[in-house]
Amino acid sequence: MDILIKSFNRPYYLDRCIQSIVLKSQNLDFKIVVLDDGTPQKYLDKLLEKYPKINILKSDLYKEKSYAIANDFQNINSKIPIDLWINSAKNASNYFLLIEDDFWFTKAFNLKKFRLNLEADKIKILKLCWLGNSKLLPETNSSFNKIYAIYSPNLYTEKPYLFNLIFRINRFKIRKILTYFNIYSEDRFLKYYTIYATSGAIFKKKYFLNLWKNHKNSVDEGLQLFNAVKFIDKKKKSSNFGYSNNELMKTGFLSSASNQNKVFKNVAIDMFVFNKIINEAWYTNDFHAIENYPNDLNSNKIEELLIKSNNPLAQVVEWKKWVQAFKNQYIAFGCKID
Repeated sequence: MDILIKSFNRPYYLDRCIQSIVLKSQNLDFKIVVLDDGTPQKYLDKLLEKYPKINILKSDLYKEKSYAIANDFQNINSKIPIDLWINSAKNASNYFLLIEDDFWFTKAFNLKKFRLNLEADKIKILKLCWLGNSKLLPETNSSFNKIYAIYSPNLYTEKPYLFNLIFRINRFKIRKILTYFNIYSEDRFLKYYTIYATSGAIFKKKYFLNLWKNHKNSVDEGLQLFNAVKFIDKKKKSSNFGYSNNELMKTGFLSSASNQNKVFKNVAIDMFVFNKIINEAWYTNDFHAIENYPNDLNSNKIEELLIKSNNPLAQVVEWKKWVQAFKNQYIAFGCKID
């Protein structure tokens, strides 16, 4: 089974991610493929020295983005490398694990056992991480085995046009009206995430590619959920999904890959500047990504590095405010954050 890792400008987290795979894997029956979108080459070279068996694939905009990052440009192309993700999935094993660079394993796993069971049970997605949020899991399960639970979707509607009307379209006060008549609710909407995941899961290739139909070069979770519902509707009740008996991974909350999508009110920090400080410390062995494992990165060391750098665009007080605001987004809808 292949492991695909989305990566952009955080070699310290990527190092931790790969180290955790090496530490926790119970067999070597997998291939690690890093899908990189602009991490400067010297950092990738260091990772290749440490993990010579990994394969690094680069996006079409890799040269432009890595040059901009290395030269401290303010405006970096924000286009998402969807083509890289889709083409890599097409060339991957029939079942593959997809994770972000800031995920890491905390418990032992055996991908060979997973693959054999997933094929037998015809699972479309097996979630390995859900941040302790029961809303992202089904209320009932059809069966258990030694490594995961199996379930068929239990959704408010499995008709694509009704899903669109109730949960996706929000024009002309439709959402407000549907909420008044107890048709739309956030909890009902979140149940659709039992048949969907952005990462932290093992995907069947065909199902993953189905999620990305008509993507128009943008990450539209509503569209992907719609595609998932269409798939379920066609298959009727024959589609099985699963989640591991225990969460096998954690994810980081101490940085962002860029300044996009995580700008908080009254918080002034430049994540490109922050990452350059931590990247360079990691590169010179002044920062060790595995410290504080299996919990998130060593925040005390990060504070020390920020104080030493004394860059006005990456001050400790602003970083702490940013981290709390970032965590609060997930806590608000039921996730449990260490």
